[in-house]
Amino acid sequence: MSLQARLIKAMTKRTIKRSGLNQDQLVRHLRKVFNETPVLTLLPRGVKLSRVEHPAFIGDRISVQRPEMAVLYLHGGAYIGGITKTYHNLAGRLAKKLNAEVFLPVYPFAPEHPYPAAVNRVMEAYEYLLSLGKQPQDIVIAGDSAGGGLTLATLLQIRDKGLEQPRCAVTFSPASNAFPDDSILDALDPSDAMLSADIIRTAIEIYTPNPEDRSQPYASPCLGDYTNICPLLITASTDELLYADSKRVKRVAEKAGVKVTWIERSGVFHVWPVMVPFLPEANKDLKRIVAFIKEA
Repeated sequence: MSLQARLIKAMTKRTIKRSGLNQDQLVRHLRKVFNETPVLTLLPRGVKLSRVEHPAFIGDRISVQRPEMAVLYLHGGAYIGGITKTYHNLAGRLAKKLNAEVFLPVYPFAPEHPYPAAVNRVMEAYEYLLSLGKQPQDIVIAGDSAGGGLTLATLLQIRDKGLEQPRCAVTFSPASNAFPDDSILDALDPSDAMLSADIIRTAIEIYTPNPEDRSQPYASPCLGDYTNICPLLITASTDELLYADSKRVKRVAEKAGVKVTWIERSGVFHVWPVMVPFLPEANKDLKRIVAFIKEA
């Protein structure tokens, strides 16, 4: 484990991880820590940032001058908060290494807009890319945590609507299960430097206030049928609360015949790949992620 990973883990444990918060308190806390990102944006040379305002898509576009591929990147934040700016560094490097344009959509948050508002909005974002004339084989969908869950839900919805699958998909520790195993959550709580078992349980109640919705595959993608889904790359830390659910997605996808590339690390934190270029482990794994996309 790098020194940078140790420092980031110490920082997230102090600033993000909480237990015992009620729903209102958790919403205020996560929006404070996720919506006021301290990360310095360092875009690679030749990569530009612009804003897109369209009825079907509101968000950021980070692109090289003549992109040959599009990445739809869905940010994390427990379905409660988060901002696109946090992901500019990752998006910039994906754009540079893939000769691509990366679209970072804004989507609605719970509790004001519970499930399925975010799922529906992200589906509109994919259809927006198609409306621009982009071919599915030139589109990648990616996301972390809640954005990883939205990535999986979108793949299932694309298939269910009879649309062509994208080239591939990348998920970092996808939030994919509204029925987590309490014994696993409690066992991994001490080792997770960012999330707590309480955060997971309360976020589920906020995002899916109707318990009947929680068994829907778009709300709990680990329960979905992955037949005819595009190749997947999944990352997860062995120390984090979402490790078991990420492994479950891997198993159900592989059972359906999906080609799954799996990257796990110990000693790192939830969604560590987003911390490029500051984290050595993230920089190393970004090379594997780019290779996966190119070879898909």
